[in-house]
Amino acid sequence: MRQSASTPTNSTGRTSSLADLIPLPATDFGVRFRERLHDGRFWLVQAMICAVTVGHAVGESLEKATGIDLGAAYFIPASLYFFPVLFASLNFGREGAIPTAIWSGLLAIPNIFIWHHGLERVGEAFQMSLIILLAWVVASRVDKEIIARTQAEEFERRRRVSETKYQALFQAAGEACLVFDTGGTILDANAAAGALLGKSIDEIRGTPLVGALNGQGALLLSPQHQSVEMGPELSLYRPDGSEAWIQPICTSVPTDEGDVLVQAWLKDVTERRRLQFYTQEIVRAQEEERQRVAQDLHDVSVQSAVLLCRRLDAVTEAAETELAPQVVSALVEARKAAEGISDELRRFSRDLRPLILDDLGLTPAIKRLVAELSDRSPIQARLTVSGASRRVDPGAELALFRIAQEALRNAERHSGASRVTVKLAYGGGDVRLGVTDDGKGFSVPSYTTLAGAGRLGLLGMHERARLAGGSCTIESQPGKGTRVEAHVPASGGTNGSRRDDHKKLGPPATL
Repeated sequence: MRQSASTPTNSTGRTSSLADLIPLPATDFGVRFRERLHDGRFWLVQAMICAVTVGHAVGESLEKATGIDLGAAYFIPASLYFFPVLFASLNFGREGAIPTAIWSGLLAIPNIFIWHHGLERVGEAFQMSLIILLAWVVASRVDKEIIARTQAEEFERRRRVSETKYQALFQAAGEACLVFDTGGTILDANAAAGALLGKSIDEIRGTPLVGALNGQGALLLSPQHQSVEMGPELSLYRPDGSEAWIQPICTSVPTDEGDVLVQAWLKDVTERRRLQFYTQEIVRAQEEERQRVAQDLHDVSVQSAVLLCRRLDAVTEAAETELAPQVVSALVEARKAAEGISDELRRFSRDLRPLILDDLGLTPAIKRLVAELSDRSPIQARLTVSGASRRVDPGAELALFRIAQEALRNAERHSGASRVTVKLAYGGGDVRLGVTDDGKGFSVPSYTTLAGAGRLGLLGMHERARLAGGSCTIESQPGKGTRVEAHVPASGGTNGSRRDDHKKLGPPATL
């Protein structure tokens, strides 16, 4: 594949021309002239000049001795100097033509002054001057052509070296790569692509991209994917029958002919998707377990605590007339403790799986979180809702609820904030959540180091948003508070399809 070279710049910022990049022939006249002295053709030209001079002198002598008047034909002998001078100009450039022309003029001077008089002398001197001028013009043009040809040859040599290096890297790359035109015809492929598709490189070349990628190649032909960016994840089957997931990274490459090719690196993301599926299953199992425990707390533990309260009430009423006041007071305190246990169990049940989220939706559930935060802490919490509040995908609601729950818990326990603002925005296709506090803030670790830094809560917010098909960003600086932004598709993103994909892929061999 031939790529067009971009125009480089030098250290001063000036755009470099080709002459700046390609070494030119030696420009020192004396150096090049000395090189010509070792060229046999140069001395052959000088011999021709001497022969023309001798012939010119003999001709002029015979003319005077015989008394024959050739008239205007006296120009002919001097014109013969033109041929060796022209030969020198075409073969040696200025360093050969100019010395030859001057040498010819010097040799012609005796003939001009001895054998010619008046206008003939002027005419022949003018003739030799024209030969010298012609030698300069022709030699200058020849030098330019030589320089241009040398530059072109060097540029072509470097292009071939560059293309050889590119091909070596292209073929040795561990990731599969396809090169195709805008019509979708594959022009080149590397060895990794052949291994991925189970075909030889020659079999892949010339085939339609759509067929090579199990009918999904048409996605890479859309204009928005023909630039440097991550394309959609595609699935295909390896030669052994196993399913693989790839993510194309497409780059548009202009060619010397003015066409545009697309180079697609096919990044194997099968293991990443397997981990995503497992993470999604873990989150789903965790939520199911939370729901089960919450239901057990509500149906068993809370009811047992309520029954205990009623029995204590009954015992207290009976003991008021029969037992000492100290015993009655102890029973009253026990009844209050049992009621407190009941309230705590209810709160634990709501935290594990709030029934209000399932029954009424996201907005009332987050409103409850904000109200509870204001009730149990000195933090002033406020919720604002924009857009038409509505029920959306349960997975999306649960993800945003857990993100809001974690953000508010962090604000209460770690931030030292006095005010927290929660914003919930319903758009046409997604739902956005923002939680902002005025606390002490912190330095946010990079996403890849969250687990190692022990920031599992922050990592969980990222993962919940991603598994719901959205994203989460956390912005904070020491002394400037914290802001958590999350948005997920109202339709629930890809959660629904991930379970089916997981069944297709099966568990990874490494886990």
